[in-house]
Amino acid sequence: MKRAIWLLAGLLAGCGGGDGDSGPGGPDPAPTQGLSIGLSDAPADGVDHLVLQMHSLELTPHGHMGGHHGGGDPIMVDLAHHRVDMLAYQGEDAYPLLEHHPLEAGRYRVRLHWTPGQGDAGSYVTDGDGRHPLHGDHDYLDLGEVTIDEGSHHGYTLELDLRQGLHHDGEQYQLSHHGLRWVDDQSMGHLMGSVEASWIADCEADNADWAGPDSRFTHVAYLYPAGTALSAMDDMAPQAEADKVTPLATSWVHHDHDGNWVFAIGYLPAGDYQVGYSCLGHLDQPETNETEESGFALYRDGGALTIDSGDGGGQHNRHHCGG
Repeated sequence: MKRAIWLLAGLLAGCGGGDGDSGPGGPDPAPTQGLSIGLSDAPADGVDHLVLQMHSLELTPHGHMGGHHGGGDPIMVDLAHHRVDMLAYQGEDAYPLLEHHPLEAGRYRVRLHWTPGQGDAGSYVTDGDGRHPLHGDHDYLDLGEVTIDEGSHHGYTLELDLRQGLHHDGEQYQLSHHGLRWVDDQSMGHLMGSVEASWIADCEADNADWAGPDSRFTHVAYLYPAGTALSAMDDMAPQAEADKVTPLATSWVHHDHDGNWVFAIGYLPAGDYQVGYSCLGHLDQPETNETEESGFALYRDGGALTIDSGDGGGQHNRHHCGG
């Protein structure tokens, strides 16, 4: 039977308890070796709130690391006091799920446990029809691995693209692993994009027969691996069609206060990408590959771009589509 070590956040803060001052000397200094985790997301169609009730973080050491972590026994961090409305943390905004948590040096497998909805308890989604329990294939998200170096603090962000990962089958909402990114904060950047206004007008005019309710269009930017041609840009789906590539991330394209058409995709690993644009996002369902009969299509290739992390991560990278 595996040994589970529960590290309660209140105890870890020191004898003073909580997150406030520990006495006349001020707050305890942040540990120099350990882990921080943030949560961020991209918006979901037709959803007002998505609240995740957290349960715990499971950190499983790899191999023989010395000390009392010889490998195999999980460290369980209690997160039950965290209830996060994911739609409040978009773009470069992130919820601080774990802050400066001390860990011994070594490699860890990371699994985030959350509590599915049941009745009025647990995780839930609200939309125009009210509040609905949120379910999933599993009540956890496997995040991969982290490496904690001696004397170093490491920060990671879990990015949930809810347009890809949140599914509704007509009866209930389901959260899947699809559209999940686990990003090292030191080697990521944020994309601050814009789309030429003439593209918006042309796409709506060329697709007038495919407008959504009240003759509205849903403008979306799609991000793909570098070199993906327009003809190979697939829609959101669990698996790509033959000879096509599903998007790595998506984002609403919307008017800002200056009247520009803009979008943002946060927490992207540094590297090269290709961006596509469509005004037919309302026809793109995450559960299926859309055929020509559905009316959905990528409208324009928005060009190649490079995400630079900058010094220490988090650099803003600007890109304009068209013009």
